[in-house]
Amino acid sequence: MQKRKLNILLGLIGLIFFIYFLPVGAKSTAFVETSKRNCGQDILHEYRHKDTGLRLVWVENEDPNMSFTLGVKTPTTDNTGVNHIIEHTLFTGSKSYPSSTLFFDASSKYPNLFMNAMTSSDMTMFPFATSHKACFKTLMSIYLDSILNPKMLENPYSFYEESFHYNPTTNQYGGVVYNEMKGASTDSGRQIFRAIRQSLYEGTHYEHDSGGDPAFIPELTYENFVETYKNFYYPGNMMIVLYGDLNIGEVLEEIDESFKSFVLTDKVIDVNVMPTLDVPKKICYFNSQGSSGYLIKSFVIERDLTSKEMLEMDLWVSSYLVDEQSYFMKTMKARGVPKVQIVKDNDLKYPSYSIVMLDIPQAHMEEYEQILEETLEGVCKAPKNLEIEKDIIAKNKLIACREDESTIRGIEISQTFLDAWAHDKSSDYYFTDRAYINEIETISDSYKTEILESPTMTIYLLPKSIDVAGLKTPSQEEKEDWQELIGKIGTWQQETKHLPLPDISLKSLMVEEVLPYKIYEKEHIKYIVTESNGALKRTTLYLPTDSVPQEELPALFLYSEFLGKAASERTPFEEVMDIDVMAVEREKLCPYLKISVISNQDQDIMKTFNEVNEALLEKDAVWYEAQLQGFMNRFKEQFSSDVLGTLKWLNTSSQSGYKRYLFETHYPLYTYCAYMKNSHSTAYIEAIKEIAGKTKPVEGSVIGIQGDKSFNQEQLKKYENYFKANPVEKNVEMEYSFIKSANLNIYYKNTPVDYLLFSYDKGQDQLDGKDYVMASYITNQYLRPHIRLEQGAYGSTMIASYPNNLILYTYRDPDILASIKHITVLSSVLRKELDEEALNIARIDALSQVQNQLNFIGNPLEKGIQIEKMILLGIKPEKLLKLQKEIVKCNLKDLDEKLSLLPYLFDSGQMSVCTGRSHIKSTKEANIYRVK
Repeated sequence: MQKRKLNILLGLIGLIFFIYFLPVGAKSTAFVETSKRNCGQDILHEYRHKDTGLRLVWVENEDPNMSFTLGVKTPTTDNTGVNHIIEHTLFTGSKSYPSSTLFFDASSKYPNLFMNAMTSSDMTMFPFATSHKACFKTLMSIYLDSILNPKMLENPYSFYEESFHYNPTTNQYGGVVYNEMKGASTDSGRQIFRAIRQSLYEGTHYEHDSGGDPAFIPELTYENFVETYKNFYYPGNMMIVLYGDLNIGEVLEEIDESFKSFVLTDKVIDVNVMPTLDVPKKICYFNSQGSSGYLIKSFVIERDLTSKEMLEMDLWVSSYLVDEQSYFMKTMKARGVPKVQIVKDNDLKYPSYSIVMLDIPQAHMEEYEQILEETLEGVCKAPKNLEIEKDIIAKNKLIACREDESTIRGIEISQTFLDAWAHDKSSDYYFTDRAYINEIETISDSYKTEILESPTMTIYLLPKSIDVAGLKTPSQEEKEDWQELIGKIGTWQQETKHLPLPDISLKSLMVEEVLPYKIYEKEHIKYIVTESNGALKRTTLYLPTDSVPQEELPALFLYSEFLGKAASERTPFEEVMDIDVMAVEREKLCPYLKISVISNQDQDIMKTFNEVNEALLEKDAVWYEAQLQGFMNRFKEQFSSDVLGTLKWLNTSSQSGYKRYLFETHYPLYTYCAYMKNSHSTAYIEAIKEIAGKTKPVEGSVIGIQGDKSFNQEQLKKYENYFKANPVEKNVEMEYSFIKSANLNIYYKNTPVDYLLFSYDKGQDQLDGKDYVMASYITNQYLRPHIRLEQGAYGSTMIASYPNNLILYTYRDPDILASIKHITVLSSVLRKELDEEALNIARIDALSQVQNQLNFIGNPLEKGIQIEKMILLGIKPEKLLKLQKEIVKCNLKDLDEKLSLLPYLFDSGQMSVCTGRSHIKSTKEANIYRVK
């Protein structure tokens, strides 16, 4: 009997031993676990699929924000953008999910933190992240089926929809990717990157444009498109990275099921090539009618680097070429170089670092090249700067902490694994970099020698007028062929759009509570305290600024800009200090200067603020003039490059309350600076210093504190003692009266595509849940089918933006006038046939929009900032949860009532357009803007 008990006991021990050491996910025998190692709070599992050779990584941890990323090696074989077009077209229907609007249907129906697909020069990635387990399972099924069993192989309709087509009825060229790349072709950053790649890798696949050149996209045939997909999309050329708290056995079983029809192959795609530095200098061109260009000097590292070497090389570049206090940057500014950027290109095996000199007159290229060479000689001879090195290392430690607390940390880690897989790098460099950054104290001088003595190439990137939309007019026979095809595409779109997807419970998606917070008020200072147990800590000071007279507002806004600049120059580096102008509206306008300190150590925001303020007062006129010019340069660049952002700002010029106040920080501030610059006036310097001298906490100031319990208690005590010793004064409030502009803004810009942004401000009436449902319904049922798919615009969306703004935009649009006609009738069209299933999808999408926008989900720091904003608005954060209930309860009658109001909203709202077609004029009063 005892022997039997002993045998049973030994058997149980053996079973426990077997279970304990059984590879995670062993429920799926189709995968073999090839390695397992601990990296702090993460466990890295690597697997290989037996039947196909598919590689898979699982980053196991307790993070509820789960992610999936599938990568495919897709070297760019020409300029037609074929891999980019495949990426778009894969999500236009699959074997199990045949909806032609699949991507948008899925992103609307399954709440996610991130959902997208991206094409680079040698890889295509398909990532998503969600905090809902039910959504993770369904989204993974949709992604796998779309990538492995796409409907695009059965007929060409989605190919022409996404790539390029001609519509004889409208005489318009279309295609989502075609219009996307027409818009992207004028982006300066992209032009610089393309020039570097074309020059350093001439004759290799890296010289081609992975996004697609609008001049070549029409050359791509459906047959070549299908052939390219079949050449690259097989398991042996794929890798999957999973992240988070997953039931790995179930996940691996589903992945195995998706790959059942594939077999192992010995075919290998190798994307790694050596750079071709056959000549020391090249001349490239970009599309512009201007007279200034870019001078680029690239350094290429032609050897395999360990992750430690790569990190330390980056730190050297940041310390001695990027940092504004470095010998290099100071010398370049002193010698009159207008703007300098350092571009790192490490998304390939052999990294390069490029020094880019911007806005260089063509006639003076050689002169500036000589300045650069002489400055680099000085860098070689300059002594080691330990102070800058320590600051750069400290900044990178803080960056690592912020990345580790990111809501989409899983996707960021996944990208490093895919990069390592494709480019023969150490697979776990995300983790080893963090370990090393916490050990390193100084940077080896050997990297200076290696970088500055590495193979180089100088590139002159010069302006040249190029017609990116210049296509020949089709013949009559071609028009007839296109007419027939357009008809078939339209039929296919109508028959396959918005096909049903698996249902999900609305109530299961609702967030039940906000991040706990406490409010205290002592010595006329309000404290908002929230807890966060991560490595990062935050303190935010909100200083009321309604005591500043209206005529002094430009000085206040420049003070905010320059205070931030002075904060960035502080040494030794201990924390990030962000300064911003903000405003909210309660019974009246309440503007603030918002000062945030984020660090991974103890803080004293009053001490930091006073020290930075004092440093600003001590700056000389040369420093102020450089900051003024820097602000103007940044404004012009952003005004031109972020078109939708610019249109949103222009609309606020004719709104009221806090939006009209904040408009003064935009174009009016730029015109003030331009006046000061052109009139050679330095009056702004004294005005800023006067603001600095009197900016301090007053009655009504607010301090937000966020960290662990111990940190919060220490901070509260510290500031209570500070304000006992330094009592605040009563705030003197000013009245503001701004001139409201016309409701229409036209921004003329050299662009081959158009942009439109419509805004409506509800004023004191805050948005309700039904507004969010209406915006989602309009986007999914009207804007995307009519403006994006039929008309070929890259994007068109309606957004409800809390507390009181409704926004509708079209993006990279081939015909803005046609879009405006579509928009003006959308209310009557939709109200004719409201659909219950479409409403259900809109409710889920609206729920996701609210949760992301108001930070119901996300990391604690983001949640804490949102709580402070709501309290400043006079809204109890927990009351925002009722928006979810309003969304769930919204019915067809509620939706119809909201849609019935749209004509009034369009008539009384604000509209801004950006176009390159000078013949487009307005019959109404309009504000006109042009790029100068």
